[in-house]
Amino acid sequence: MVRLLTPGPELAKRPDEMIVPAAAKPCQAGVSAAAGRPSRVWLPLTWGDADTWKVLIPIGFFVMVVGILLAAAYPTWRVAVVALPALRQVVVFSFLRKRNVRMCLNVDEDQKAWFVVCVNSTLLLTTTLGAAVTGGIHSPLLVTLAAAYFATVLIVGDRRQTRLLLGATGLAVLALALLPTAWTGPPLGASLDSLLTAASVLGVGASLAPLHAVVQRRREDLARAREEMVSEALARAESLERVGSKLAHELKNPLTAVKALVQLGLRNPAEAASHQRLEVVEKEVSRVQEILQNYLSFTRPLQEVRPRPVGLGPLVSDTLVVLSARADGARVRLYAEGDATVEADPRRLKEALLNLVVNAIEATPPGGEVAVEVRPAEEGAEIVIRDTGRGMPSETLRRIGTPFFTTREDGTGLGVVLARSVIAQHGGSLRYESEPGKGTQVRVALPRASMRDRHAASAVGR
Repeated sequence: MVRLLTPGPELAKRPDEMIVPAAAKPCQAGVSAAAGRPSRVWLPLTWGDADTWKVLIPIGFFVMVVGILLAAAYPTWRVAVVALPALRQVVVFSFLRKRNVRMCLNVDEDQKAWFVVCVNSTLLLTTTLGAAVTGGIHSPLLVTLAAAYFATVLIVGDRRQTRLLLGATGLAVLALALLPTAWTGPPLGASLDSLLTAASVLGVGASLAPLHAVVQRRREDLARAREEMVSEALARAESLERVGSKLAHELKNPLTAVKALVQLGLRNPAEAASHQRLEVVEKEVSRVQEILQNYLSFTRPLQEVRPRPVGLGPLVSDTLVVLSARADGARVRLYAEGDATVEADPRRLKEALLNLVVNAIEATPPGGEVAVEVRPAEEGAEIVIRDTGRGMPSETLRRIGTPFFTTREDGTGLGVVLARSVIAQHGGSLRYESEPGKGTQVRVALPRASMRDRHAASAVGR
């Protein structure tokens, strides 16, 4: 399996994975026993007082229809049925206006769609009843049945749930066509039928137009609220990062003092009886220092790069010399071959190589080997690090480069992250290839010129 690592750790996952304040109770519809947290319901519109007149448009339409029918001396109970959509609109408006849009940023899209379909199904039901008592399939109010479907599409788009509502609308029309004439009520006069048909078309259009405007504005509000919450989360993360960096800096000096005292004890013959324990203490202190150093490097991975012509062959050889003692302790052989020249910061690039080769040594069993090959490439150079270790399954390979993910008990999971950041600063890429039982191969691609030089050249060209 092959994985090409992106330049840095991804900040966000899915659009619906947002942080919701603990006070997000207006959108909670109960507590999930399995998850132990409140379940959420997305409420599509958060009507405020400024939007009241928009809600009055469909109410006013149905009130007008009721008035026309009463003036035409239509049976009273049938007129009362026609008034049901207006009553339904008042109930829905009273419910939705109490909700707060900011509290529903991380709701599941299917949950949102089901909620909207359920709400608008009541509109389909009431308009179907109104058409049924005013002529059935020949009712001038037949066009109002489409309002529920179009309103749902405006809010949640074309989805499986929306198409189900469209199917229900078709079934409602079929049911109206099958109604006996005796149930559909007395016929309306030609002039009254034409008047109500025209009013229905205009009423549906007048109802959907402001709904579209409101939904568009609410989506913009959602986007702004999501951006605000992401900014707040980033600010908290930066604050925690500063605290962590300060703490790491404060711990470095005491640890250095402790390590110096332990080393004095190891050199003191009088402490011979405690040498074994002191060696353990020294090892653990060194491990803590390495963890702190990795963390400090992780919190400031984008230090300035100072590129200059660098021979990669000598740089790789120096890196392996630094790690030779570690490789000898692990009984792993180190090899280097090849050479190429690129524009790079040798200090930062060596830091990246140290992390990658250390990982290769740690993954290789005693008696194995780690080979580092430098190859000239068309666009620059490639450094290939091969080990004869155990390799990685696809699940592990997918998580390589994730901060604090490691398969070693004493690892920090920051080595690959730091290497990736350095290589990305140079305009290069980092790719892992591995299979269980076949070892791992790391390919570092570097451009011939640094990113800074290339930007300067492009600026001159313009």
